[in-house]
Amino acid sequence: MRRFLCLLLLFSPATWSATDVADPYGRFTEQDDDYNEALEVPWVEMETRVREGPDASALVELENQALPPGMHLLVDLEHLNVDPRDLVSRLWIVIRSDGGAENGSYEGIRCATGEYKVYAYYNPKGSRPLRVVKLPRWRPIRPHGWRAELASETLCSDTSPRDPDDVRARPQHESSDYRSPYE
Repeated sequence: MRRFLCLLLLFSPATWSATDVADPYGRFTEQDDDYNEALEVPWVEMETRVREGPDASALVELENQALPPGMHLLVDLEHLNVDPRDLVSRLWIVIRSDGGAENGSYEGIRCATGEYKVYAYYNPKGSRPLRVVKLPRWRPIRPHGWRAELASETLCSDTSPRDPDDVRARPQHESSDYRSPYE
C-alpha cells in the first residue's frame, strides 16, 4: 500500500511543472522547422491511352525465376516508356506458355511505391484481342512474384525508374541471386 501511495504522489499532476502540462513539445518551435508542407507538390499520374497491342517483333524474353516452369516472360523493351512527369514505367508484358498460349497486358510500374497498374489486356486469339481497362487502379506488387523480379532486375533502380535506353542496353538479369525490394 505504501508503494502505491508513493507512485501515486510521484505521478500526480501536483508534481508536474507548468511547462510539462501546457506544452510537452515546447522545445520544438515552429521557427526551428525549415520544412514547409504547403510547398509539397502532390503526385499526379499522366493520362495513358492504349490503342494497339504489343509489337510481336519487339518482344524480348527475360529470365524470371518467379514464374512457374513452362512459362516465359516477354516484354516490349523497344517501346518501354518512362514519363518524366510521373516517373511511371509503361510497357507491354506477355506471358507465354511452352504450348504457345499467351496473354499480354499493358502495365505501369511505379518504382517509388512498389505498385503496378494494368491499363489493357491483350490476347491475340480472342474475339476482341485488345481490351482496355475502364477504371485501372494501382495495386501493390507481391514481394516474391514475377512483377517484383521484373521491377527490381529490369525496370527499377531502388525507388527510381531506370532510363529506358539504359534498360535496352544492359544485359538482362546479370545476377542470379534475386531478392525482392518489396519484402
